[in-house]
Amino acid sequence: MILFYMLMTFYAGAWGQNTIGLPQIINFTNNTFEGGTQTWDIRQDATGRMYFANNEGLLTYDGSYWKLYPQPNKTILRSIALDKERIYAGGQDELGYYAPDSKGILKYTSLKDLIPKQYSTFTDVWETEIFKESVFFRTWDRIFEYKNGAIQTYPAQTGWHIMKKTGNKLIAQDKKKGFFQFVNNVWEPMSSGESPAPQFEATGIVALNNDSLLVSSLEQGLYIYHKGILQKIDGDKSLIKNHTYCFEQINSTEFVAGTTSEGCLVINAAGQVVQKIALPEGLQNNNVLSVFLDKDHNLWVGLDYGISFIAYNSAIKYIKPGKPDEVSGYSARVYNNQLYVATSNGVYVAPLSNTAKDFSFSKSDFLQLKNSGGQAWQLDEVNHQLLLGHHNGSFLIRQNEAIQLTHGAGAWIFLPASSVSPSKNVLVGMYGGLVMLEYSDNKFINHGEVKGMNESLRFMAMDNSNIIWASHPYRGVYKIMLAPDGRSFTYELFTEKDGLPSTFRNNVFRVKNRVVFATEKGIYEFDGVKKRFIPSPQLFSIFGSTMIQYLNEDADGNIWFCAGKKIGVVSFAGANNIPALTYFPELTGKILSGFEYIYPYNKENIFIASTIGIIHLNYKKYITGNVKPGILLAQVKMSGKSDSLIFGGYFPQRNDSLRSPEGNTVLHFPNSNNSFHFEFSSPVFGLQSNINYSYQLKGYDRGWSAPTSKTGKEYTNLPEGRYTFLIRAYDNLGNESETVSYSFVINPAWYKTVWAYLFYAMLLLTLFYYIYKWQKRKFSLQQLRFEEEQKRLKYIHQLEVEKNEKEIIQLQNEKLVNEMVYKNKELAGVSMHLVERSDALIKVKDELQRLHKKTGGNHDVQRAIQLVNEIEKNNSNWEQFAAHFDEINDDFIKNLKTKFPNLTSTDLKVCTYLQLKLATKEIAQLMNISARGVEISRYRLRKKLQVPQGQTLNDFLNEIHMGSEGT
Repeated sequence: MILFYMLMTFYAGAWGQNTIGLPQIINFTNNTFEGGTQTWDIRQDATGRMYFANNEGLLTYDGSYWKLYPQPNKTILRSIALDKERIYAGGQDELGYYAPDSKGILKYTSLKDLIPKQYSTFTDVWETEIFKESVFFRTWDRIFEYKNGAIQTYPAQTGWHIMKKTGNKLIAQDKKKGFFQFVNNVWEPMSSGESPAPQFEATGIVALNNDSLLVSSLEQGLYIYHKGILQKIDGDKSLIKNHTYCFEQINSTEFVAGTTSEGCLVINAAGQVVQKIALPEGLQNNNVLSVFLDKDHNLWVGLDYGISFIAYNSAIKYIKPGKPDEVSGYSARVYNNQLYVATSNGVYVAPLSNTAKDFSFSKSDFLQLKNSGGQAWQLDEVNHQLLLGHHNGSFLIRQNEAIQLTHGAGAWIFLPASSVSPSKNVLVGMYGGLVMLEYSDNKFINHGEVKGMNESLRFMAMDNSNIIWASHPYRGVYKIMLAPDGRSFTYELFTEKDGLPSTFRNNVFRVKNRVVFATEKGIYEFDGVKKRFIPSPQLFSIFGSTMIQYLNEDADGNIWFCAGKKIGVVSFAGANNIPALTYFPELTGKILSGFEYIYPYNKENIFIASTIGIIHLNYKKYITGNVKPGILLAQVKMSGKSDSLIFGGYFPQRNDSLRSPEGNTVLHFPNSNNSFHFEFSSPVFGLQSNINYSYQLKGYDRGWSAPTSKTGKEYTNLPEGRYTFLIRAYDNLGNESETVSYSFVINPAWYKTVWAYLFYAMLLLTLFYYIYKWQKRKFSLQQLRFEEEQKRLKYIHQLEVEKNEKEIIQLQNEKLVNEMVYKNKELAGVSMHLVERSDALIKVKDELQRLHKKTGGNHDVQRAIQLVNEIEKNNSNWEQFAAHFDEINDDFIKNLKTKFPNLTSTDLKVCTYLQLKLATKEIAQLMNISARGVEISRYRLRKKLQVPQGQTLNDFLNEIHMGSEGT
């Protein structure tokens, strides 16, 4: 109680003011999440995924994707509670839990059947709490306890208002009997009965130190409950005027009350409003039904219409000095412990808290400076004085009033003519030329225009040689040399012909004690020796050819810059002063394009010009408060004619993980289902623009993909095989998430399965067997055919041989016959010759005999007759002729004798002469007989030889001759 009263005293002075920095608010309508308008309860699991009890069921959100899981009876879901395995849910006449099935898809299981029959009909379950090993569901007239598969009922004495787990206690309020605590399986009164029960409806219970409770009521504000004593806090009346429907603790000193008409009220322990977040601050409506502080200490708000995310703990806040009017912020300056903001509607000022290092937490209101209305461009502190560049000229700000220094043309910028403070002369860049201000006796005196040219000079810087450089948006860069009296100047204009990448869009700044030029293609400097612009030796390697519009160096040497629509910083605080470039993606597109401005007051307070006022960045918190992002595989769909959900984002079978695939069944899909769509997200709410993703499909991709902001990936026409999809996230500070994986298998086509290959093997073996058998049979047939063919060929060959032999024999026979015929012809010829010679000898003999007679026996004639007789004797040597004839005609005469031994010598001669084909006349001459005698011999010979009738004697003799040749 003492601590409580100290807090009350401490915060009493902060009554009624908001902090100047407002958190980012992201609004989600029911059109966005496709659910009901009202959200009654909010929770978060260990992975960062959000859960909402909505009019149309359970809503989940992972940073990118919303999903809706209706109740089985399609009624309102009022409350939810989470453990490591289940999401317990209480609705209208329904209670149960959601848990992932084998595909990781949340499925609802009703527990209503476990309720005793007499209590099985009930109204809305307004709260669901997990306490120790039990789950409690509160309705108006009873509380259900689910434990060990059974449900026990605790009826209310007069009606249960609230049930809340706070610290290590489970507390409930009875309408008339007060607060009860669940102890030893019994609801026990928390008071002894001496104190009267509170006559209000509690809407929130938060545990404080010293065993105290901070209790919010629906209509009567806040109470402290300590050891049975309830004491009302005399805090902000807003909690009484506006019904407090829900209540949560933010940190040790701050709480948030959700009201029915004023949005969210952030209060301290004294009940004083620290900050109001309602419709004017960006909330989509003021009727708050539920609030929740997530693990990043940001707020989620369930509204009567929609859901809102409040980046309460973000390093980025929004300062809106002209609220409720929206004004653009062009410049800011901290001066004399006040924050000044130059806007499109003048200059606003707000006092800063002496205790808040982060100025966005200063609780104060902005006031508009007197005489500052209109377009205010620039705030600069010169000679410890605050100067204002305005559309109406230049002004000095003193005592919350703008005092005009120059008139006529508007003023852009202030540049001291000396680096030594205080500078006697200050140049003012005007809409048309330069104006000189003289500083004397703590006053600025207008010395009028500095003659030289009449151009708009919005960007100016002085180098170490006191030469002034100015840039023009479309003319180029001016080198300005002041006259000794400072009343005039000469200048030289440089364009792209002098080394600038372009004549257009060049801005000049002083960074790292050098004058540099931000161009369309990086940072350049002027080389005085070459008289040309060259890439900056120090900065070009950092930015490359990136188009830079703005540069500013802070006290720590970091360089803040604007590139396109992006904001970033180059830090030199790393090892070996190696520059590290960091972008702030959540601010992309929010800067004031064309009027970029960054004011790095210190690490906790960076002010950035914006279309919605001034953006405040706590750079120190930004770089130290960021941890590695989480990563969730939201779902996996199998693409086809109709998409099929195969993974719903939850890995079952492990109590400690909703994202680990280890130990889970790897699904197998047919070859025809080979296209998959993966959705993933990082639950870094409000910072999705900071996140990039890299993925890889092992078994298909060769490596990790390039980082991308897309939260989905499609793979089509994958071949069969085992695949593992890997996904991880990166933030803009280089932090990397863990890797989440999902494995699956695409089965080969039926004709490529193991069974198919076994079938193919069996078929192949069978085929080989039948081929073998067929080949064997074929071989046997071929062998048989070959053998038959060989036999046939051998037979043919034999026939050929025999034929050839016969032909040879025939040829030989023909030859022999021919030779025999020839020799017979010769014999015949010789015989004829002998016949003729015999005739001649006979004639000679006859003539000699006549001569012998005529000469009377002449001795010489006688001797000639004897000589002729001897010649005849020699010519009639038949035996020699017969022997010679048999030799030629295969012993024809001998065979003839053998077959017909009764043949006489004359018969043999006739046969021989007939065989020699001699005519009858020729035979008659050889045998010295008449032709008649030859005929008679032939006749007798037929008789002896028994020549058949009709056959000639010559033919018969030829047969005998052929027969003798055959033998």
